[in-house]
Parts: sequence; structure tokens; C-alpha cells
Amino acid sequence: MRSTVEESPRVREAARSREQRPERRKRSRSTPFAILALLPFVLFGLAFAAYPLFQVARMAVSDVQIRSGQFTWEFTGLANLRQVFSEGDSWQAVGNTLFFIGATVLLSLILGLVLALLVDRAVKLLPIARNVLIWPAVVAPVVVSLMWLLILSPTAGGLNKVLRTLSLPEQGWIADGPSAMAAIVLVDVWHWTPVVFLFLYTALKAIDASTLEAARVDGAKEVELIRFVVLPALKPAIAAVVVVRIIMGVKAFDEMYLLTRGGPDGATTLVSQHIKTLFFDNLELGEASAFSLAVVLATAVILGVFLFFRSKADAR
Repeated sequence: MRSTVEESPRVREAARSREQRPERRKRSRSTPFAILALLPFVLFGLAFAAYPLFQVARMAVSDVQIRSGQFTWEFTGLANLRQVFSEGDSWQAVGNTLFFIGATVLLSLILGLVLALLVDRAVKLLPIARNVLIWPAVVAPVVVSLMWLLILSPTAGGLNKVLRTLSLPEQGWIADGPSAMAAIVLVDVWHWTPVVFLFLYTALKAIDASTLEAARVDGAKEVELIRFVVLPALKPAIAAVVVVRIIMGVKAFDEMYLLTRGGPDGATTLVSQHIKTLFFDNLELGEASAFSLAVVLATAVILGVFLFFRSKADAR
């Protein structure tokens, strides 16, 4: 009996090991398959992300010329970066982009939050409101540009026709510097606020209803409920929206280029348009690559700092 008692743990351990062996064999067999499954994605990333980025970095430190249909490369170090940032056009594009990003992120965040709160409290019109609000984000940027051009054009735009009919002074809209920047901010906010609305509305619906009901039972007013319950719960979604909108602002090109072509006098030229001008119009390949790389690195640093302080705030 004693030997049986002493051996029983060993027996149990042996049985357990026998049960685990098939699972271990299964895991070992699945490892090569997992590697093969990830291989296409790795190759895709190397072909369409790593290699182009390497080529941009190589161009950024080289004087690249096209002679007889061939590229000639000459290493120049940081000369391209110094040259591109010695020009006033580059700094103007950076300033325009910073203003554009700040205005569009703030306005779309406020409008998206307000719309999410209003739609969340709608009952009878909820399906209609959700479907109508999402439509601007579905429309192609070219169509959006054409539509707003027909509204804001100083000569043939519908807005000036209304002012003319009312015997009011016509406005330059996209023909004057300050109003042109305001116009492209308006178009971008109109186009992409539905995306912000979807982010925040989805996060709003994920808040525990019992938490909101408990706050109401405790006598919390609607403003207090939003400030102390809803907004803290929406912080992760708001942070995600800010990151996405910053990236979208850096990439913005279609609508602004089709509406104003960066004018007047560069007042609406963003970094994406400036890169296009350097690379395709002026064939300054090295300077365009250096400027592109600087924009990518600056964006990564800004987002990294934002996410760092965001994580610090969450840890408190």
C-alpha cells in the first residue's frame, strides 16, 4: 500500500505528460505552417515599405540626376536637407500643414463628439441619423473637390451667386489667402468628421449602461455625466482619433490640390503638395526625398511624444 501511495504521484505525472505530448507535437508541427503563413506579409512589407523607404533615404543623401534616361547618383550627405530648409517655400508648407492639422483635428473632434452624443440620445431618428452622417466619408475626394469647387468658386460658385442675388458683396473664398485656408479646412472637416463620429459613437455605445444609470440615480446632471463619466471613458477612442487625424492631415493632398493648387501664393500649400512640386515638377529628387524623410521622422516623433504622455496620463 505504501509503495502504491508513493508511486501514485509519479503515475499521475506520467499520465499528464502523455496527455501533453500530442499537444506539444501539434504545436511543433504548426510552427512551420505559421512561419509560411506570415511569409507573404513579410515579403509584401519588404517589397512595398522597406525597400522604397531605403531608396528614399538613399536619395535624401545623394544628388540624383536623370541623364540619357538613366539615374546618376552622387553622395552629398546632408546637403539636400540644408538646401530644402533654406528655402522659404518649405517652411511655409510646414507652417500651413501645422495650422491645417491643428484646425482640422480640433474641429472634427469637437463636431464628431457632439454628433456622437446627439445620435446616442436619438431614438426614432437613430437609423436615419447614422446613415446620413456617414455619407460624406464614403464620397471620393475628387467628387468632394468638384462639389465644393462648384460652391466656392469666386466666378461660377453657387455661394457667390447667392450673395449676388441678395445684393451683397461677393467674396474671394478660395482665391484669397486666409479665406482659402479656411475653405480647405472646412472641406476636410466636412469630409472626414463622419470617421471621427464613427470612432466616438462606437466607443460611446461600449460604455456600461449601468454606470450611466447609477450616475443618473445619484443625481448627476447631463453635463456632469458627460464630463465625469463619458469623456474619461472615451479617452482611448479620442487618442486614437487624434493619431488617425494627424496622419490624415500629413497625407492630405487630393482636395486641397484640386481646389486651390496650393495657392494663392502658396497660402494653402501643404507638405504633400510641396513634395509633389519638388519631385515631379522641379525634378529635385534629392531635396524632395530629404524633405519627405524629414516629414516622416517629424510625424513619428510627434505621435511618439503624444502617445508617451497619453500613457503617462493613463498610469496616474
